[in-house]
Amino acid sequence: MNRTNERIAEQSKQKMAAALLEIMKQYDYKEITITQITQEARLSRKTFYRLFSDKDDILNLLFDGLFQECFTQIKAQQVQHYWDVVQVFFDFWETRKDLLTLLQKNNLLLRVFERSYQYSAQIFEFVRSKEIAVSYALPLPYLLAYSVGGMHSMLVKWVENGMEIPSCELVTMLKAGFSSNDI
Repeated sequence: MNRTNERIAEQSKQKMAAALLEIMKQYDYKEITITQITQEARLSRKTFYRLFSDKDDILNLLFDGLFQECFTQIKAQQVQHYWDVVQVFFDFWETRKDLLTLLQKNNLLLRVFERSYQYSAQIFEFVRSKEIAVSYALPLPYLLAYSVGGMHSMLVKWVENGMEIPSCELVTMLKAGFSSNDI
């Protein structure tokens, strides 16, 4: 595939993703059809099936893009500690309140956890090191599942409560709770 075709394919993927999000504002994700997506994107079904196998592939594309953005922010801020990762994570999602609300409405927040977990080892290796990741090879998947699961549960609770608490206050409350002898 030449560069022009790659660029066109990427543009088509982005149009399909935007179309899916737009349709999700009116219809439940489970009910959305490929025909609706292609009509909204003004692309053919043939183009859809050349790029995706199903609408879940579009969600994966969206989530992969989001987590790459979040990881880019972690790298840019040269994060070196767990709490800094947590702060970047919530700051990142705070700027995407409408998207989180849309995902919640469509019962898709669990997918956020699934994709977050898939990126967690890569983030851990960046923040700590490949050597530490290797030395903790056995417990690390469990530690990451626990950590990401907790962050995700907090994210869900935050979305359920309208994300009224600023992310910086949310993380400060969490830190205080974990360091308190009373809790």
